[in-house]
Amino acid sequence: MAAVSTSRRSIAGIVLVVAGALVLLDIVLRLAAVTALNPWLAFVAYLAIAIAFLILAIASFRGTILRIALVVGAVGWLLLALGLVIALPAPLGSVAAVVAAVGTVVAAIALYAGREVTNQSALAFIVTAIVAAILLLASVAAVDLAVFGTVLGIVLGVGLIVTGVLFARKQSTRGR
Repeated sequence: MAAVSTSRRSIAGIVLVVAGALVLLDIVLRLAAVTALNPWLAFVAYLAIAIAFLILAIASFRGTILRIALVVGAVGWLLLALGLVIALPAPLGSVAAVVAAVGTVVAAIALYAGREVTNQSALAFIVTAIVAAILLLASVAAVDLAVFGTVLGIVLGVGLIVTGVLFARKQSTRGR
């Protein structure tokens, strides 16, 4: 049996699916030039990612590094969400992006190394974390990704949905 509580992992998976759907909806609406919901969809999506990370941190039975990385990632995503709706000091937004990127990637790798979930779930989470890190760190470095950024955003949304579905599934013991 996996080392993460099945019910909490399923809840975190459902929250990640919601976050992925909101990311995709935000991208589609921005492409259609609909600005009525401009910061709010991304705010709720980032908040959902932070909540999913906190749920996974609470549900983890082993792996102190995993818990710390999940909490660090959750704090980063929460600060990013707050930065969308309130004015945060300039360095705090950059720090939040770096913290969210590092916390997410380290958590994904620790989840895989700690055998907390199945290989498919862990690998989907690692790929999604890397895509999120590229997007977040590009914003810190002020790199304009243009169309490639939109494609990466779509990959992030789909990755969150796939990761969430795989987390929500009933998982048996993981073997390599």
